[in-house]
Amino acid sequence: MCIYPGGHTINITIKDIAKIAGVSHSTVSRSLNDSPKVNVETKRRIREIAEEFDFEFNAGARSLSTRKTGTVGIIHPELNNDFSASLFCSALISETMSKLDAAGIDFIPSYSSSKNNTISNIRRLTRQNKVDAFIIIESMISADDYTFLKKHGIPLIQLHYRPKFCSAKSINYIFSDNLTGGILATNFLIEHGCKRIMCITIKSDHPEILDRRDGFLKAMKNHNLPVDKNLIFEADCTFLNGERIIKENKEILSSIDGIFVHADIMALGVIKELQELGYNVPGDIRVIGYDDIELGTYFKPKLTTIHQPKETLAVRACNRLVEILKEESNPGDLLQEVIPPYLIERESC
Repeated sequence: MCIYPGGHTINITIKDIAKIAGVSHSTVSRSLNDSPKVNVETKRRIREIAEEFDFEFNAGARSLSTRKTGTVGIIHPELNNDFSASLFCSALISETMSKLDAAGIDFIPSYSSSKNNTISNIRRLTRQNKVDAFIIIESMISADDYTFLKKHGIPLIQLHYRPKFCSAKSINYIFSDNLTGGILATNFLIEHGCKRIMCITIKSDHPEILDRRDGFLKAMKNHNLPVDKNLIFEADCTFLNGERIIKENKEILSSIDGIFVHADIMALGVIKELQELGYNVPGDIRVIGYDDIELGTYFKPKLTTIHQPKETLAVRACNRLVEILKEESNPGDLLQEVIPPYLIERESC
């Protein structure tokens, strides 16, 4: 309830503001959404009127009239109780939420499906008109879900993780180049004199993990170095598994001079066990990780690693989403970027 000039009270609406300003209600709506289609002076005047009457968009009413909620769904993988396997993903999700919040966009984080059944949360949120768009931070979304979103005209941005079950050719995406990251890590070891390199990868068929493995193999081939399959190990992504692989294979450690570990948390477990066994890192064996989690700077030696550009990924995704929601770009103009990672040289390699 607001006091109108003259003393009476009203619940002011967009149409009231339009009448006071002498413009159409669509101009008011665009102005309050900061659309570039309205000139600066008109937007300023409309905002002053809205502020005078303490007006704020009612999201529920707007949803009923325009089917717009002002809310975005964030679909992400289930984060394990063991925090170590989820450190990078958690950081990326947090970064994305922060950027959306700064842009004034509400969000609903959700797994791809309910934990208690197989119902798709993408379809549920869409059918219940709870979101206008999705940011998908997950590889394992079904092809049917992508088809469903396209059929219903719901925009999406695929962030960091390449979809496993469908092509990304027709969607907005911003990926990290894990193939290049795998090559960078392996090249660095080789350039520092390593010839027999152990590769410890994550037990997963997610495309980004397979790309890191392919990057390792490609770099070894480019340098004409043989790949010993007995030096390639895979395990779930935990600190303890990094320790375990070294402990269970200590008889081969004297024959290697470098280790490429596909996740920092595993690499820290590797280094700890190497030190327990009396090996100097990097004097005897060089170790390089992947992700650049903050924890890697707390250990001695500090971990050399491949930096995942989560800040850049989140900023580009959220900027594109704002453009889509404000209708500032042609929906057919897809944003499709692959962001290269880079190497952080510290003490372990």
